[in-house]
Amino acid sequence: MKPATPESVQALADRGEMDAARAAARAALPVLDGVERGQMLLVLSAVDALAGDATESLRAAAAARECFQMVATADGDAAATAAARDGECDALTRLATALRLVGDHATAIATLEQAEVLARESGQPLRVAQVLRNIGICCSLVGRHHHAMSCLDEAEALLRVHGSPADRAGARLSSINVRNRLSDSLPAGSAERRDTLQATLPEWQALAETTAADVQRRVHVMARGNLAITLAELGRHAEAIAELRTLEPAYRALGMRPNEGLCVSKLGRSHLALGDVAAARDGFLRAVALLEEAGSLDDLQEALEGLSEAEEACGDPAAALAALRRVREIERRKSDAAARAAVVQRELRIELARLTSQWARHATQDPLTGLANRRALELWMDGQLPRAEQGVPLTVLLMDLDHFKWVNDTFGHATGDEVLRRVARLVERSCREADLAVRYGGEEFVLALAGVEFEAAIAVAERLRSAIAAEAWGVVAAGLKVSVSIGVAGAVEAPAATALFSLADRRLYAAKFAGRDRVVAAG
Repeated sequence: MKPATPESVQALADRGEMDAARAAARAALPVLDGVERGQMLLVLSAVDALAGDATESLRAAAAARECFQMVATADGDAAATAAARDGECDALTRLATALRLVGDHATAIATLEQAEVLARESGQPLRVAQVLRNIGICCSLVGRHHHAMSCLDEAEALLRVHGSPADRAGARLSSINVRNRLSDSLPAGSAERRDTLQATLPEWQALAETTAADVQRRVHVMARGNLAITLAELGRHAEAIAELRTLEPAYRALGMRPNEGLCVSKLGRSHLALGDVAAARDGFLRAVALLEEAGSLDDLQEALEGLSEAEEACGDPAAALAALRRVREIERRKSDAAARAAVVQRELRIELARLTSQWARHATQDPLTGLANRRALELWMDGQLPRAEQGVPLTVLLMDLDHFKWVNDTFGHATGDEVLRRVARLVERSCREADLAVRYGGEEFVLALAGVEFEAAIAVAERLRSAIAAEAWGVVAAGLKVSVSIGVAGAVEAPAATALFSLADRRLYAAKFAGRDRVVAAG
């Protein structure tokens, strides 16, 4: 029998024959080596991920990376070495996908940042765009919206020149989604939130129009779905209802059952807002049935909460109470699921460290700047937050270089890398032994200060901002100027790590919005 190829394995997966695809890939591996073995392992990792097996997907991706590393370090021709470096980049991207499957976005981002270095070295715009889009999605999911937008803006710029229509549409979908998630982090009812949502409406409409062809049907309905949800968020419920009614059969035709359930739930919510309680109850009942079959626990809980409100409005308190009891059961299930996910995440991190020992040794250092990376920051925060709970001041300075894309576009990526290295040295000079200087990702840096009062930390941020602006950038490149925007947040305001960095990110966004080259420590 002819051995399987990566293409034939992928074809089996595309037909939904996951078990056959996995078996064919594993049967072919013993006779393959080098780049060919790595490519087969990458396909196997992708199939394992589609089958929902994060552990096996990670193992295959890690094994692929080792194959490519061996080829890259062996004596051979330049073409084989280049192919191996590209393969290693793809393997890192697949590793990140496996980590995202179980919600470990922090480790996924750290992995993708390594892939970004390789992608840029390859000089292949499509590979760079792919990695940047993945980084953008992960950053958005953990609340790093500003950095997510920066990554996705660059990915879109690359794809406008080098990508296919499907590539461009996918990146555009991710980019607008980030702005919608950003709006969720803004105060409810605020003008800033409303303005952010309002600005996405024409973008959703334009994306829906440009993807109306059958070949991009899924992106088309997703864009229309987000358009409808945004209309509802803005209180334009009649328009949202009209859009959602046409979307429901479209989701059903494409087999997108979770999306169909969410669509019907949002339909119920808009009916409820307009006072049509009977239609709202009908919508929530249908949504619950769909989401119990295929949907997230969060969406199911939202539908049940809506159903309880609708039943009460219809004068049936017993049915309303029954729906609330089901909400409590969902909350228990979510708690159990979160505990299981935490165990799986830990197991995956341990497995990843075992399979990629060289990476594990360097996992706490950014290779370009020599600063600590996000993994080191997480470990440092784990040690510092208990002290902060005892009253020891803890403050983070989240920094982003202004117009860094312009630096890369105008002066080249080599100059951009030198800018990052020089900024890293300036950040490090502000760092005492008890503190931590971090390259947070891309052009973002963090200075985490332990035992420094909040007002003193603001002064540190101002001195650092001034030092970066005053650096002799003309020595690096004629006409080069660099400035930084900084968001400052203290553990006294947000004692949990996620909340602390989310607050710093909002203030960084405010500094950008206010004109850049400034420090924001309130609001």
